[in-house]
Amino acid sequence: MRKKPEVKTVSKKINISKLYARLAKKLKRDIRMQDLQDAGITKDMVTHHFGSLTSLEKVARSQYPGSFFDVTVDSLYSPKAIADLRQEVATSKRFVVTTAVNGCEVHPRFLASIKNYCKQNDASLLILVASDPAASRDKEWGTISSKLKDETIVIEDTRLNSNVFLSTIKLSAKHIDPTTGLGRIGQRNGTFIYASPKQRLKAVPVSNSTLPHFMMTTGAITVGNYKSDMYMSQRTAYIAEHDHVLGAIVVEIVDDKRYHFRQIQSDSKGAFYDLGVRYTPSECVKVQPEAFVLGDWHAGETDPGAKKAWFDVSKLTKPKRILLHDAFDGISINHHERNYKLLKAKRAENNQLSLQNELSILSSDIQEIAELTDEVIVVKSNHDQFLERYLQEAKYVDDPQNHRIALQLALQVLDGNDPLKYAVNKVLDSDLKTKSKVRWLSIDNDYRIEGIQCGAHGHLGANGSRGSIEAMETAYGSSVTGHSHTPQILRGAWCVGTSSYLKLDYNKGASSWLHSSCLIYPGGSRQLINCIDGEWRLEDKTRKKTPK
Repeated sequence: MRKKPEVKTVSKKINISKLYARLAKKLKRDIRMQDLQDAGITKDMVTHHFGSLTSLEKVARSQYPGSFFDVTVDSLYSPKAIADLRQEVATSKRFVVTTAVNGCEVHPRFLASIKNYCKQNDASLLILVASDPAASRDKEWGTISSKLKDETIVIEDTRLNSNVFLSTIKLSAKHIDPTTGLGRIGQRNGTFIYASPKQRLKAVPVSNSTLPHFMMTTGAITVGNYKSDMYMSQRTAYIAEHDHVLGAIVVEIVDDKRYHFRQIQSDSKGAFYDLGVRYTPSECVKVQPEAFVLGDWHAGETDPGAKKAWFDVSKLTKPKRILLHDAFDGISINHHERNYKLLKAKRAENNQLSLQNELSILSSDIQEIAELTDEVIVVKSNHDQFLERYLQEAKYVDDPQNHRIALQLALQVLDGNDPLKYAVNKVLDSDLKTKSKVRWLSIDNDYRIEGIQCGAHGHLGANGSRGSIEAMETAYGSSVTGHSHTPQILRGAWCVGTSSYLKLDYNKGASSWLHSSCLIYPGGSRQLINCIDGEWRLEDKTRKKTPK
């Protein structure tokens, strides 16, 4: 007679675990206590039979593994898995690095598109893991979609070369800024890639003469699902859903020190772009980018290596339009250098104090760029305004070298015209085809491409404040700006770097400058292209011929 309660208890326990598995199969997510209560299972019943909800989950997973869409990452952790990861890294030069958020289902078509990309470009897929604290009951790695169980999961800190690391530091998928507090790690040890469903890029200046280190997060291969029954988690869940990006980072290893990286983002159908090619689960088709936003140009101070790189990218991808920030440098009339007599003497020796000569260089550059695209957009920038300030303050009165041309331009200002536009167009009069391709934006022009604000340079914030990446996000949401000479991504706000020399007379000390420009594709996905030592991608025999 005493055994009957035990039989009844065992039967009840089996029924609860079976119900848990049935709910998991139906809902395809972590089962919460509320789900069980809705099905008639109380918290006391779970505590009595299993001790905790976590223990119940473990029992159900062991008894009914086919009912779960995900697997525990710990179950994938083995000496063989570590050996396979190390072997993959040792034998590959090109990687697609993305994040799986635990408790979230994989986007099957995005995964298939990445697999197609890897096949076409001899690349390896590496998957980091991020946690949603409200959904994860596991103190370690949590779970990831079972569709990823045969992929290479990064389960230990992994070095791609001496300057690029994949970090397994445990980050919340709901971090507002996943790089917060991590700058000093990158400062010491190199560029770090972290797990997050957001795409974030932040530079860490580390030296007076070497390139900056970067902190970057990947975007996710999983679909955002941050719903929570907990009241205090619902705010962060809402924000996390808004900021979730289906995306990854392509990392190319040149040698032990040099590397390239660029972002990819998937559309709702799982397709994405890389270097002007659209990848789907079954195809790779060349597609013309909507725009190529160049790093701040600074005519006369443009780095030849960066210029060649951007021209090569343009010839490869054939963007519909090219945008110029800080097209004019203003070195000949720079008010910041007005009282630096020896520097101005040096400028004179190098023929850099002739405004006419500087405008001719800019006109020549615009003519060259116009040959690469259908339209050139000149974004009004702070260096362009050097000329307007020079004229407004009548500094040409004491500048005999530039007096004549300045008088002509001053009349244009009096008539309400843009003196820089007038000067360049006057030179381009002999090339009417080029002149018709060039559009000059005013300081307050909105210019949107695929919903992305591209008409702001980045030097002005709201209501007369100074510009910053945070100010651009607040003012415009999705945007591509310039000005800082440092590539950055903060959610929808993107910033290009520079095309100028990385060391000029005014940026002394540690620098975060980098040659970096941005491709904008149909649908609004974006990709920063970085030029390092004149190179902007891995050139090797593994890359298949670009489709026509």
